[in-house]
Amino acid sequence: MSRYYFHLLTLVFCFLQSCIGSKSSDANISGGDTITNDSELLTIINFGNYTIVDITNPWQKDALLQRYILVNRDSSINDIPKGTIVKTPLKSSLVYSSVHAGAIKEMGAISAITAVCDAEYYKIPEIADGLSSGKVIDAGSSMSPSIERILEHQPEAILTSPFQNAGHGAIEQLGIPIIECADYMESTPLGRAEWIKLLGELYGCRDKASEIYDQVRNNYNSLASKTSAIETRPIVISEMVTDGVWYLPGGRSYMARIFNDAGAKYPWDDDQSTGSLQLDFATVYDRAHNADFWFIKTFDRDLTLDELKSIYPLHSHMDAFSNDGVYSCNTATSSLFEDFPFHPDKLLRDFINIIHPELSQEATTIYYKQVK
Repeated sequence: MSRYYFHLLTLVFCFLQSCIGSKSSDANISGGDTITNDSELLTIINFGNYTIVDITNPWQKDALLQRYILVNRDSSINDIPKGTIVKTPLKSSLVYSSVHAGAIKEMGAISAITAVCDAEYYKIPEIADGLSSGKVIDAGSSMSPSIERILEHQPEAILTSPFQNAGHGAIEQLGIPIIECADYMESTPLGRAEWIKLLGELYGCRDKASEIYDQVRNNYNSLASKTSAIETRPIVISEMVTDGVWYLPGGRSYMARIFNDAGAKYPWDDDQSTGSLQLDFATVYDRAHNADFWFIKTFDRDLTLDELKSIYPLHSHMDAFSNDGVYSCNTATSSLFEDFPFHPDKLLRDFINIIHPELSQEATTIYYKQVK
């Protein structure tokens, strides 16, 4: 698979441990103020002098993937629980994904991103300008980052995403805290969006992160309430065949939940996967050939029906192809990837506008356009 498709599929689905500073101990971790509510995988507990961040293993729900102890960089605390100690607020960091960079910018901490991977995919002006001037380091591909550049830069933390049965290679030996951003494995849109609170803790923006999340939560729930009583639910599918495989959201993924909250029926709603499904065309056709709406993300072009057919001729056999039900989003010109993980309300509004226009007073969409 080409690097382009690897990057695109990673974003679509999705769209180790070292310590620095003070030593940690087996201090009592009872009490504290829990500041997360909707996330299944992220728990943040504020103890005043330090904050515990627990990340549940998405592939083994009864185990922790990581525990971080966030300590103010100017504090000297000796008796704290065991975990990866991170001095906050971060002043320098290596960020693997533009998804997280966008949220960090929204909180007002963009200057703390001093290195990135996959630099060519960043549309954030501050990052692009920083790469041009040398203020932001290009650490190379997220598939194989430059250890030399990372060592030269010495970021205070590395933000990346974990994958099942996969480590992080040589960067695990650098003595730099690796922040496991497993937000893409959440099963609900609001559960994923709440991970902005982790970024808020890391970059000293707790109040701003909570403000952003509370607004998103209110907007999302208000939109979802409009479709909750709908009985007639059009069938929807997403993506297309890529290199012989049709990647689809699992039935317990946050994307499947958005479809449901938009008043649609998702053919794989009986599936228990929170990640992605890898199916062949025949399997998809058998279950979803009669889909009313078909949502496709592209990276470098505005899709046409002729092109969709040329990519894989059997695409034209789907009912949505001949019934004007295909909608696409060009992620090279759209901010979809940067927005929807932490602003699922915007994507939900798009889907409702398309699937149930009778419920919306808005005639336009932000991301998806009908394919002609």
